[in-house]
Amino acid sequence: MYGFNVDLPSGVKQLIARDKVAVRLYKVIYELLDDAKAELTKLLPPEIIEKDLGRLIVRGIFKTTKNDIICGGEVTVGKLTVPSLVRIYRDKELLAEAEATLLKRGPVETSEVQTGEMCGLSLKTASRVDIAEGDRIEFFSREVIARTL
Repeated sequence: MYGFNVDLPSGVKQLIARDKVAVRLYKVIYELLDDAKAELTKLLPPEIIEKDLGRLIVRGIFKTTKNDIICGGEVTVGKLTVPSLVRIYRDKELLAEAEATLLKRGPVETSEVQTGEMCGLSLKTASRVDIAEGDRIEFFSREVIARTL
């Protein structure tokens, strides 16, 4: 509850204490407006922006466990970087979302791989994913931006 340039009678103060109501009293109107705007801003859901980074076609699977996948493939579009979020597709069906934690070009660990290059890839998944050769892995980044009024 907001109040501007008012005092609370003792009966109202007792009701506020009993019902545990938050009361904000102001003498300057701009402070009231700023506080109301801040509270309304907290209610806005954040804006989520996803940016496509690149794609990889799976050419080989080396190890799959409940939460890890190690595979290799060819970068067909863009530039792959780690750490990144990924989506695993078979044809047009989304199999899972995961996190890319490691990229290797040959035996050497790297932070990015360009279009046309072959690489190894380590993924962390929430549950077991049955990945197969020919599946498509799309790399993307997700940014959460707080909205304002």
